[in-house]
Amino acid sequence: MEKIELAQSLLNRFKGLEEARQPWVSSWQELTEYMLPRKNSFTGTGLTSSMRGQTGDERIFDSTPMHALELLASSLGGLLTNSAMPWFDITVRDRELGDDKDVRTFLQQARERMISLFNSEDTSFQTHVHELYLDVSLLGTAVMYVESDPKTTVRFSTRPLGEVFVAESVRGMIDTVYRRYEVSARQAIQEWGSGCSDETKRKAEDAPDEKVEILHAVFPRTDRDPFGFGAANFPYGSIYLETGTKQILEESGYIEMPYMVPRWAKAAGETYGRGPGQTALSDTRVLNAMGRTALMAAEKMSDPPLMVPDDGFLGPVRSGPGGLSYYRAGSTDRIEALPIRVDLRATEDMMIQRRESIRKIFLGDQLSQEGPAVTATEAVIRQSEKMRALGPVLGRLQTEFLSPLIKRTFRVMLRAGELPQFPQGLAPEDLEVRYTSPVARAQKQYESQGLAQTMEYLRPLVGSTDSFGIMDNFDTDRMARHVAELFGTPSDYMKPKKDVEAARVQKSKAMSGAQTTSTIANAAAIAKTLTEAHTDRPNVLTDLWKMIGGNLGDISNLLGGQAGQLAEPEAQPETETDPQADPSKLPEEMVEPQSGQPEQETTNAG
Repeated sequence: MEKIELAQSLLNRFKGLEEARQPWVSSWQELTEYMLPRKNSFTGTGLTSSMRGQTGDERIFDSTPMHALELLASSLGGLLTNSAMPWFDITVRDRELGDDKDVRTFLQQARERMISLFNSEDTSFQTHVHELYLDVSLLGTAVMYVESDPKTTVRFSTRPLGEVFVAESVRGMIDTVYRRYEVSARQAIQEWGSGCSDETKRKAEDAPDEKVEILHAVFPRTDRDPFGFGAANFPYGSIYLETGTKQILEESGYIEMPYMVPRWAKAAGETYGRGPGQTALSDTRVLNAMGRTALMAAEKMSDPPLMVPDDGFLGPVRSGPGGLSYYRAGSTDRIEALPIRVDLRATEDMMIQRRESIRKIFLGDQLSQEGPAVTATEAVIRQSEKMRALGPVLGRLQTEFLSPLIKRTFRVMLRAGELPQFPQGLAPEDLEVRYTSPVARAQKQYESQGLAQTMEYLRPLVGSTDSFGIMDNFDTDRMARHVAELFGTPSDYMKPKKDVEAARVQKSKAMSGAQTTSTIANAAAIAKTLTEAHTDRPNVLTDLWKMIGGNLGDISNLLGGQAGQLAEPEAQPETETDPQADPSKLPEEMVEPQSGQPEQETTNAG
């Protein structure tokens, strides 16, 4: 009885959501008919679309809106989720914890594994995310379902908007999703087995391809135990239901919201979004009407109506190639074309204006290249300006799609054991997502430009020696790390602060040791020079002993100032003498004994 009541309450809630969505359906249907007919999931009764197998392009006379839509969707994929470059990073809120080497290694490895999963062909993320960008650009609202998979870990699926009915929380975020879709009876048995109703089991035997309508409801639980275990206490409840028989097929839950519902823009009080497609709808109507009229005018000019006398011809008038029309002999009546005066050039000019307006609405002027080839610096500046202009427009996509997508994927991979082991002291709640897409990098160019301009302005004052101590006002280590973050440098490229400090201490010791070695070597060279100096003539040695009792600082100055005298003692005139350099006044150990030898020989011996 409880399950029957639960099923009925779900159907009642679904009916309310369906009524709330009904005013949007006609607008969505018209958008798809004019711009992308294959996205029309709003026609027909029930879920069986009458558009299956049909082109649905009867209302399209100009393909400019379709091309502009495809260009915008492709550009969004290249800007936000480009498979050729990392488009997100995982960081730690606590800078001290994030500076740990093991934490940095973990974050880098986790990001690499997630990027590999997003780019894998098995998960089909790149295929489905392009369909999501088409939906959000055209209809203003898109839906992606992210579920765990035993084979690929995570599976991504973009669902048609015609299947989905949503509701917001008090904070304006989508927290309730009801999805109504169809599967064959055979697929229902494969998925839920004995949980299916008896009617579905009978269909699986008699008509396995007959469709069964399924309702999947995901909603926040209000009666759960936050500290309890099991799916019944997960934040989001999940129930699969057969709408025809009110048979509950599966009841479980999710830890994170599995449906991502990004909206391009949203008016106050509305639940569903509005995109560039709705803005361009009026121009699209007019453009197609002009195209139809221009085709009719051109057709009349090439095959104009004919004026035929009422009694001047025998039989029907044949206006086709080689056709023969008979008229009475001797009659002056002739077949004449009805004059058609159409200014197709004016019509084409008006159509060009509408095309340009539609391209601008779909941001074609912001996303396409403009002007001749320029230098690399100017190209970077242009690209940065365009990305900054797109930043506010794409901010909601980052909030409602990219951030929940990465967090959901990260946690599914974590529970599946596909990520490295968490370092000690790090928890999933400590992590945050930092975007490194071209849009995010362009938005951060202002910070890097401000730093560069500051340093450029102060460079003349700092000079090569910074004699004024201007750089003492800056935390250069923090500046270097911040610049690395701005330009998306991988986290494992940066050393932890304690390793940097240790390296600096080691470098300081090495420099001190080298200086000591150099001092000893200089002292040894001076001592060697002193031993080879003359003592019978004025030089640094004799002056040194004269000042031996004086200030040691004067000795040092003397050694420095007269070091050149030791190198060329022979340059002194041999006849010049100094009474202060009398060997008799030197200490006894510095004077060799006199043995009566000639003075010249004594000098040479010294």
